Amino acid sequence: MRTTLDIPEELLHDVAAILKTKKRNEAVRLALADFVRRNRRGRLLALRGKLDIEDASPELERAELEDTRRHR
Repeated sequence: MRTTLDIPEELLHDVAAILKTKKRNEAVRLALADFVRRNRRGRLLALRGKLDIEDASPELERAELEDTRRHR
C-alpha cells in the first residue's frame, strides 16, 4: 500500500542504520513489523498466570495414533 508519511529525516536515518538497510521503505516496514511483534508478545506475557492451560498433547497423540490405525 502506498502512503505519504511525514517522518523526520534523522529518525528515518537512525532506524535504517539500526536495521542495517539503505532503503527507507524497508526500514519503515521492518520497524512496524517489529513493533507489532513486540506488542503481541507483550500482550501474551501479560496473560502469564491468568490462564490455566493443561498440556493435552499426550491425549492428542493417542487419538491420532488410534485414528491412523483405524484407517489402515
